Amino acid sequence: MGIPSEKCVHCGKCLAVCPSYRFFLKESFSPRGRNLLILKKKDAKSLDYCLLCERCSRVCPQGISFPEAYLKEKLQNSKLKVPPPDDSLNFLNFLTLNQIFRKEFKERDLSAFQRGGDFYIYLSCGLKHLYPRALDIVLERLRENLLRPHIPENQGCCGIVFLGLGIKETVKEYALKLLRLFPEKKPLLTFCATCLWMIKKVYSLLFDREETKVAFNELANRTYFVLDFLEKTHCTMNLNNDYDILYHKPCHLSLALTSEKELLNKGIVVEDFCCGSAKPYLWLKGFQEKFSRFWKRGIMDRAIIATACTGCYLNFSFILGNSLVIRHWIELVE
Repeated sequence: MGIPSEKCVHCGKCLAVCPSYRFFLKESFSPRGRNLLILKKKDAKSLDYCLLCERCSRVCPQGISFPEAYLKEKLQNSKLKVPPPDDSLNFLNFLTLNQIFRKEFKERDLSAFQRGGDFYIYLSCGLKHLYPRALDIVLERLRENLLRPHIPENQGCCGIVFLGLGIKETVKEYALKLLRLFPEKKPLLTFCATCLWMIKKVYSLLFDREETKVAFNELANRTYFVLDFLEKTHCTMNLNNDYDILYHKPCHLSLALTSEKELLNKGIVVEDFCCGSAKPYLWLKGFQEKFSRFWKRGIMDRAIIATACTGCYLNFSFILGNSLVIRHWIELVE
């Protein structure tokens, strides 16, 4: 359970790090301003412009996470439920841009990994359709190190799209499916920063029954970002440090969810910025394109931008088009 919003001392440290406050420059768009709106039970459009990045929690002297307070409030009385698609990236089929960045996954035969193994690999939407080569690289490196993963069938979305829309019951279905897919008490590896955040911080907020919370807390404790786990098993993957590559650290890898000292080998410079990707419906409002002025100028002298988040990957793809190559970090190992 997080620290309640009423503990906010209004010091203002959160203003400097909040992406949407930086964009709108209005108090109601700051974490402390939104906290006050929630405490006073006032609705405002600024609440839905929280990008769930949790940068406020990194600097708050009280350790308050506004996104946690926001999600509790938004999801509290949500009764809406829609049938959850197995693959939330199917909407890309309707976009012309789909031709640029969507990859084919069907040819991979993973039957040898569908039973047994010492740890799980989560086949998220992004891993299957945006950066499947990252999986091929990791499987090859695991084979070289005599490590055997377990990759269950019928995997799919973590539910982040429906979380942003406040559709609690649908997100719960995704969460329970993951609990069924990964029942054994062995490590779970994910390639996506947002999936990591969903599993480690969000799912336990959705369930009131204590035994279910315990199960999700246990799942959270054994979930790792893939590079962290490989480092712990001495399966080193050094990344190319060519100047033409800009490594972007997604917001949800900047929390205490990963071991930052072990994330990257020496010599890799990582740019830590929010790209504004969190909520798909804000794309329809044009927010991400306008927000990109805060980060786009600083990367256009590079040839490749590498990230480790499905939402960031999509956002860069939509906004940058063919001007830069978009890759997952692991696609750039030497």
